[in-house]
Amino acid sequence: MGRFDPRIGCWARCFGFSLGVALGAACLADDPHPPVANADAPIAKQTAGILFEIRSPESAGPSYLLGTIHSADARVAKLPAPIRAAFEGSTGFALEVIPDSTAIIKSMVTMTYTDGRTLRDALPEDLYRETAAALGELGMSEDAFRDFKPWAVVTLLSVPPSDSGEFMDMALYRDALARHKRIVGLETMEEQLAVFDDLDERDQVGLLRETLESRDQLPAMLEGLIVAYLARDLDALVRLSERSLEDGDPRIAALFREAAVDARNPRMAARMLPLLDQGGWLIAVGALHLPGEGGLLARLRERGYSVSAVY
Repeated sequence: MGRFDPRIGCWARCFGFSLGVALGAACLADDPHPPVANADAPIAKQTAGILFEIRSPESAGPSYLLGTIHSADARVAKLPAPIRAAFEGSTGFALEVIPDSTAIIKSMVTMTYTDGRTLRDALPEDLYRETAAALGELGMSEDAFRDFKPWAVVTLLSVPPSDSGEFMDMALYRDALARHKRIVGLETMEEQLAVFDDLDERDQVGLLRETLESRDQLPAMLEGLIVAYLARDLDALVRLSERSLEDGDPRIAALFREAAVDARNPRMAARMLPLLDQGGWLIAVGALHLPGEGGLLARLRERGYSVSAVY
């Protein structure tokens, strides 16, 4: 298998996905502090910003589209005033997947073998031993991970530890519940997990091996991602994403581009249209789903919606 950066594992957790943003992080370890726009500078580019006002021809009231990053970093958790105002002023909140108990159960079923096989059956012995040692460092016993599929282990090893567990999208979801807002998921858990679960097992094993080889690079990569996000520089995220796809295995790169971004954008756009026509919604999705010709911002404009950057 070619050299495809395994940090695509950051695309996912068991719930509250922000797959698109982490795609842009896939090559950050080589350049952990890329040049980004000044975070306090005015928004000038069409694809700059992380919060956009969306106005439907069918509704007098606006909705807002927020690009998120799946991080519990304190710099991200403290929402800027424009985002907080958009959230508090909304009557409904939509996110990629509703992380309720049903979704969590479905994720655990999908992440594990149900045919009698185990992780040990799927891995060469040397890789299994290395995997067991790495998961042991996370406090997981063999009984805890024995049934996991290789891609599930990749996600476990690629997500940074969190004291609070309050990733950005999860914190917004909890707040929406507490405020009794209407809550809608744009995708099902099955649709999101298919990004990984549809991978050939050989590719899953290859990704796991490379994940173990590059774990020490993860902190610098995540820091670079956060810096770019805080600067609201979607162009930088796109450049990083494209560079990672160019440098990796072309077959795997094309597969992930299609499954994680290209195939999901039209689906999410179609499902948010009825909400935008109602007005009064805050819709939160991974930030990398916003820019580009096939991104959500362009798709909404093509359908006659007014799209303007707020923050």
